[in-house]
Amino acid sequence: MATTNPLQNAANYLDDDIEEYSDDAESLASIETDDGEEHLPEKIIAEWQGRHGFIWYLVKWQDCPILRSSWESDTSFDNFSKLLEDWEVEKKKQDRGESKPLDIAAFNKAVLEIEAAERQRRILRRLKRKIKRVISIVTA
Repeated sequence: MATTNPLQNAANYLDDDIEEYSDDAESLASIETDDGEEHLPEKIIAEWQGRHGFIWYLVKWQDCPILRSSWESDTSFDNFSKLLEDWEVEKKKQDRGESKPLDIAAFNKAVLEIEAAERQRRILRRLKRKIKRVISIVTA
């Protein structure tokens, strides 16, 4: 039985749709989250270069947990050049050992664990509603 590598899965996902995203002119103005609020980009916390040289940036969003960060294409930063400038400074700090880079494998693993827990929570909620419905029918 083959095991799956979360880091490789993320890399494959990012490389799969290069053509779709490389022409994407969508602004990185904000992201809407589950709470219905729109959040501005706070900073870039990691970078990934795909097989075809396409660069993705992991964006941390203001007022969102780091595990809600998302991978964005380099074309998304037209209105946020300061984020890219800050990221270049951070990469130099990391190269000099003054700052520690994000462990992408650990990040991806944590995100997958959260997503699995959320799926389980939704499944249990649906099951609980069905059980209540059946009980209300049986006792009526």
